[in-house]
Amino acid sequence: MAGRTLSPFSFLSLGPPPLILPLAAQRGTNMNRWGIPAWLEDEVRKRDKDCVYCGIQMIEKLSPNGPRKAVATWEHIVNDASLITRENIARCCAACNSSKGTKKLAVWLESSYCKRRGINKDTVAEIVKVALRVDA
Repeated sequence: MAGRTLSPFSFLSLGPPPLILPLAAQRGTNMNRWGIPAWLEDEVRKRDKDCVYCGIQMIEKLSPNGPRKAVATWEHIVNDASLITRENIARCCAACNSSKGTKKLAVWLESSYCKRRGINKDTVAEIVKVALRVDA
């Protein structure tokens, strides 16, 4: 389609087409503090019960004496805060999120953190595998 700009993830959508909304267009919609619309937050929470990287079962809130590393966090698989799509927003544990930081996904998967924990392109969740194929 001439003149139409598509997200690199457009063809990967499992449901309705991905929706990328500029933050200005999202004003007035119910969003969390990271700019993720409530409908997408709900969808991702249902999909990502386990960390998309290491696979541990995550907890929603830190208990008084509990380990922080298992707390669920929001993640941009591809580190671009403007890509607010079901293909790029995921949930991962605080330990993986902290380790990944702003590293490119493929670079992070080669890190000593991932090697020690057995995290690689074959063990991550399907949503991450899709991002790896697109980013290659």
